[in-house]
Order: sequence, then structure tokens, then C-alpha cells
Amino acid sequence: MSAVHTTYTTVHQNLYGPVGPGGVTGVAGAAPLPQGAATGPVREEEIDLLVRRYAEPDAFAQALEALRADKVVTLIGEPGTGKRSGAVALLKNAIRGEGRMIVLSPDITLEQLAERVFDSGNGYVVLDRVDDGVTGIEQADFAWRRVQERVHKCRAHLVVTTRPRMERTLPTAVRHFCWEAPATENLLRLRLKLGGCSDDTIHQAIELIRPNCPVSKAVEIADSICEGREPEQVWKEYDTNTYETVQRWFNAPGRTMREILQVTTVAFAAGNGIRSCEQLFASLDHHVSRAYAGGTNTPGRGNALSSSLTASAAVPVTASKDKNVPGKRTGGVEASLFDHRRAMLDIDLLTTKRIPMGSVTREVVVFGTPSHRRWVFTELCARFGMEFWDAVQQWLTTVLSDPDAPCPSGTVSGDEFEVSMAAGLAMLAVTDFEEVVRNYLVPWATGQAGRRGQAMAVYVLWDMCHSGLGLDTAALAIARDWARSGSAELRGTAALAFSGWLGVRFPSDAVKWLWHLIASEHGQGMGTAALARFFALLVYHDEDPSRVLGLLTYRLGKHASTVGRTPLKSLTFAVVVTILCIRDASGRPVALRYFVLHPDRGDALLELWATAFRYRPMRQIALQTFAEHLTALPVLTKETVKAGRALGKGLRAQTHTETERNALRAALVRLTRGKGPAEAIRALLDEL
Repeated sequence: MSAVHTTYTTVHQNLYGPVGPGGVTGVAGAAPLPQGAATGPVREEEIDLLVRRYAEPDAFAQALEALRADKVVTLIGEPGTGKRSGAVALLKNAIRGEGRMIVLSPDITLEQLAERVFDSGNGYVVLDRVDDGVTGIEQADFAWRRVQERVHKCRAHLVVTTRPRMERTLPTAVRHFCWEAPATENLLRLRLKLGGCSDDTIHQAIELIRPNCPVSKAVEIADSICEGREPEQVWKEYDTNTYETVQRWFNAPGRTMREILQVTTVAFAAGNGIRSCEQLFASLDHHVSRAYAGGTNTPGRGNALSSSLTASAAVPVTASKDKNVPGKRTGGVEASLFDHRRAMLDIDLLTTKRIPMGSVTREVVVFGTPSHRRWVFTELCARFGMEFWDAVQQWLTTVLSDPDAPCPSGTVSGDEFEVSMAAGLAMLAVTDFEEVVRNYLVPWATGQAGRRGQAMAVYVLWDMCHSGLGLDTAALAIARDWARSGSAELRGTAALAFSGWLGVRFPSDAVKWLWHLIASEHGQGMGTAALARFFALLVYHDEDPSRVLGLLTYRLGKHASTVGRTPLKSLTFAVVVTILCIRDASGRPVALRYFVLHPDRGDALLELWATAFRYRPMRQIALQTFAEHLTALPVLTKETVKAGRALGKGLRAQTHTETERNALRAALVRLTRGKGPAEAIRALLDEL
């Protein structure tokens, strides 16, 4: 587990600094920070906005009728068909009252649904349900019947969405509906009409509809037209962003393998400097050349591209010593006398971008149109076979694990490359999910590429949580399987994943599986550290840490009547004290920071503190840490006296007897003597 512990610090450096999700990924053309929690209550304003602009697909009326009658329905459809919007719209029409809408974890099992208490009048959604091992028509039918009976008894409604490959059998206990996206024409007409567009504008926009336009793009187009832009211009911009543009680039006469490898390099390294991309390209070229050396196969799959690549992959590209000799083409392959830098920048799909970094500006290579990066992976998967992708896998693994490999230079500790690579692999997973999981994530998560590879596996799972990819539930399923694996390395990698952006996306699941790791025989140290880091991350980004605090309160409650020490009781208190003691990257005490930011939600924290003060094995370290944290109050708030008074009042309410209160006060008097802020500490002690 030493490699896991080493990796832990490396990974979490990217949670608070400028590098990581939202930092370099924005430069590289990937999505910004992942959205907040994917589970929990849906805001009423979000529901109203969605339903008001919702274009109903053909199956909507039947699904609504079934939901009203049976209380439970399942929607089966591919990503991008609007299953989430459909589920929300169905529930809004079905509950017809003041009930709330709650999104449940995709990892919830049918057995857990059958035992759950649903609040009367509420609507519940399970989005992209993860496979829970229920196989066979009879077993699935029995499980679904129990779920339906439970929901009906609770007077609630439930919509479950899933993908076609998940439903190998269709139980008869619950009605399943094949969900398809609404007609683009209907969606445009509705949104443009609601946006106040004239009939002529609506007619023009519909006349210009492109074939196979995704729902998400149709929504963006409608919103742009509603903002006053001309339909013709909006659709023209859409054309330049499409897969067909990338496809035409690959099909261009005389397209060379050098150019394709350069584009492949930037697909994995977008946002890195020009020199870094040159080094990475040279390494990729070496691996691809070696894969095809001595063979009769070319990288292409017998399509138009392969005819222009004969023998190209077997010829390594080397830099010319004579920089005055211009590059030239021979038989469709550039000669080695070539200006690498100019060649990469002359590729139509690529461009450079200047990024301010303090007093200097960095020039990085990116895709001119960010969406083209994803389509490049789609085209590469369509055109190249096993030899090519094996070479790519060896290239990336070598860069991560081999200290003598060409490493990107001019980066901040290499982090730009790692985060950009993660974004690239997440995009590749959209087209070839099994390739990414089997050849990258699992080997790296088990340590086959060292600590950098293990960190990379975590980064890829985090990138899958970006809303535009639709892979967040897949990332959850992968991390869940690792958490319950027999491999210590996989469990350690799962702990890392759940303590970061995957946990932010699925907080209930993160708490559940991190506690599973804590309680397991081999995962205690890593699980405890991961849960504490997860709590710190939530507070740092002002997300709700109530699930972490709720777990600890619940676990302490289970041991309230236990006399003496037990292994699980001691472990629970150790976890509590670890979380209460943790500081963020800037040295600020996390628990105290949360209390200062949200004093109205501080009861759970104060209860944990008071309970830790009462537990003799942990009392001294809890008291000493609390006293040390008080000295950080001036960094956290200008109203230190008010904060001290609130802390004292809250602790007084959590202490059970006068004797206990006096003992606590005496201990804090001793531990804070001569320390500041004096007035705030005095206010706290006075309240006690």
C-alpha cells in the first residue's frame, strides 16, 4: 500500500491548486469543474424551467399513463435521448402537488429500493441505474414487483432510467419504455416560440435543420437564436463543429501518418506547450513505427486513408540537422527533413492559445474548435486497429512510468499533461469504453505504471464526471467495483477517486464506499484519510458535507450504549478525530472553517466535538487540536468574538452535566492560556 499512500498526496495537490479540473482542462478544451451532486433534491426552479420548455417524445403519453397507474416506470435509452428531462417531466405531471423531487443514487440496488421508505407525495428518480447483479427474468421480475409494491404503499412515484445493455431481460412487473429524443423540429419550434421568436424566424430555423443533430446541440441552437442571432449564421457555426469536419480532414487527399500522429498527440496533450507536444509526438511516432516495423499491415483499416499510408508508419520521423532544407513529400510520406514545430501548427484542426501565468504568458497547443478533440478520437477508433491502439497504450504508459522516457517540458510539474491526458482518455471512453477500462484504468489502478499511473486512473474517473460526457455513472460503477475488490491497490485507488470529484458528484455513494473501506480489514488507514480529505474538499468548495457528518453521527449513536472499548468503536472515534483535526492546503482548520461559514448548520460538528471530548482515549488530542484551531479564527472571520460566543454556546448545549461543562472549560483555559485571539476565547469560555 506504500505506492497508494505516495500517490495520495500527489493526487490531492490538484484538488486545491490551479492545476486539475477547471485549471488546465479548461485550456485543453475539456469541461470545467464537474457539476455538484448528481443526487438529492431537485430545485423547484430547475424543474419549472425544464418542464416549461420540454418537448415530449412519442412515448411520453403512454409512460405518464403507466406512471399514474403503477407508480413505477423504467425508461430505456441511449445517452443524449433526454431520459433525465423525461423523468423529471413525467414526475412533475404525475405528483401534481407540493411533493419534492429526489434523485437517488444510480448505485442503489433493487433490494434497497424495495426496503426504502419513500415519503408520501414525493417523486423519485434513479438516473442510469448501475447493474446490481440481478440476472434472470424470474429474479428480476420478483425484485421489480417488490419495488413497485413498496412505492405504491408509500404513495410515491418512481422513475428509473437505464441503458439498453443494462436490461438483458424486461420484467413484466414494471412497464419499460424505449425512450428516444423528441423530433428536432418539435424541440426547436417549442423553444423558439417560448423565446418570443417570430414565425418567419422559426420557419427559417426549422428549414435549416441538419440531419442527426443531437438534442443538446438543438437546444444550444435554439437558445442562440432566441438571443437574437440569425438562424443561418447559427447553423453555419454548428457545421464547423461537427464530426463531418473532422472526417473530411482525415479523408483529405495526401493525408499523412505524420499529421495524424501529431493530431493524436494533441488529442491526449491539448493545453501543453509546443515543445512538450514535439517531445510527445516523437515518442508516439517511435512506438507506432515499432508496432508496424517489418510487417505488411498499415495503420489504416482498408479504407481511403490506408492507401496513402503505405510504409509510412514503419518509417520513424527524425529531425533534420539542416534547418534550411524545406520539408517535402515523397510517396505520401514527408521526408525526415522537416520543421516539426511549423508542421504541427500548420494542421487545420490545431492552433495555439496564449495563457497568462502571473507575469508571463505561455503559448499552448489546442484544437481550434474544442469539440473537434472528441471527434478525433471517434475517427481514430473507426480507422485504426489493435496494433495502433497497442502502440498508443504503450506510449502513454511509458511516458507515465519510465523516468528515462521523453517527458513533457515547460509544464508545471507535468500536471498539465496528466490532466489533459485524463480528459483525452475520458473522451476516448465515450467511443470505446472497454478499451479505456481494460487497457488503461485497471492496469494503472493496480500500479503497473507506478504512482503517476495510479493517479492518472483517478483523474480519468474524475473527468468522466464532466456533464458533457455522460459517463459519471460508469465512473461510479468502476470505483464501486474497485472498492470491494480483493486487491489492496484497487481499493486504494477507489479511496482516492471517492475522496475527489467523483465523491462530489455522488456524495452518498462516496460516504458509503469510503466507510466500507474504513471498516474493511485492509483499508482502514487509506479509507480514513480519504474520508477526511473528502470532507475538506467539500468545505473548500462550499459543497454540503452533511452526508459525512451524518455518517459519523449515526456511527457514534450506534456505540452510545456500548460499555468499554471495541475495535469498531475505537475506529469510529479515530475517524471522527481525524476529520475534526484536518486542515486544508493553506493550513486552515476545515471543521472550524465550516462552522464559521455556516454557523446555522454547526450543530452536527459541535456534537462530534463534544462526543470526542467525552471519549477518554481521544479526549486529549481532541481538546488540544480544538484549542490550536481557535488561534486560526482571525484568518477565518473578522467577527472572532461572535464566532467564539457561538462555539461556546453550542458546546454548552452539547454537554450533558455541569460537571462535564466545568471540566471542559478548565481544560480549554489551560490549553489556550497565553494564546489568541484572547477576546474570542474569553467569549467562548464565558458561554461555557
